[in-house]
Amino acid sequence: MARPLHILRALALLAGIGAAAACGRADAASRAAKPDAMAQATGAATGATPANDSLANIALMQKADRSRLQGPENAMWVVMISDFQCPYCKQWHDSSMAQLKRDYIDTGKIRFAYLHLPLESIHPHARAEAQASLCAGVQGKFWEYADAIFDNFGTARGMSDVSPLLSRIAKDLALDVPTFDKCRVSAPIASLVNNDLAQAKQAGVQSTPSFIIGSFLVQGAMPYKDFRKAVDTALVMAKSTKGTPSR
Repeated sequence: MARPLHILRALALLAGIGAAAACGRADAASRAAKPDAMAQATGAATGATPANDSLANIALMQKADRSRLQGPENAMWVVMISDFQCPYCKQWHDSSMAQLKRDYIDTGKIRFAYLHLPLESIHPHARAEAQASLCAGVQGKFWEYADAIFDNFGTARGMSDVSPLLSRIAKDLALDVPTFDKCRVSAPIASLVNNDLAQAKQAGVQSTPSFIIGSFLVQGAMPYKDFRKAVDTALVMAKSTKGTPSR
């Protein structure tokens, strides 16, 4: 059973910084996440699949969902809730993702997941990019595709139709482009993004980037040195909780 999530109000004191920049509404930091939010945010497509979906559609959703996970299954969860068109998500990705992978994912300390929160009212291409990344994941290249979307951030922002760019990135990554293009406009993949939106809302998240770090919800593109402090604190607390006998 998932432990309750709590807003990491003490993080500013711990890290010695104020609130970090984020896209979207800033009042989400005042909301406590619901107890089951961790299980739903880090789980697979269970609950996102309509009862009448075909087995093929369910399999597609599950394969896409699993593609955005890194790290051992028994490690502490860190979930990034992100929008590919958010400049602060790009800022965090460019400055911190590689270091996080080196220090915590590759060393087996955390289980990292990417949850989509496309803020469509201000980022018109965010949903299309989210769905495209999941379809790249179906072909085994979610993370490479995510890197490429952030690399093409400025290009996408200036386009009225982002579809040609999404297909070009798929071609550059040697994906099966016709299959990819069909996938990214499919109902199952749209349903998976809808499920991400619902889980983010249930966890009290309204801005990007946000992070579920162990039992904490942290919001904003904080510097990596401060992010490390949050992860290290959560790891110590998780270890302490794990070692506490149940009553």
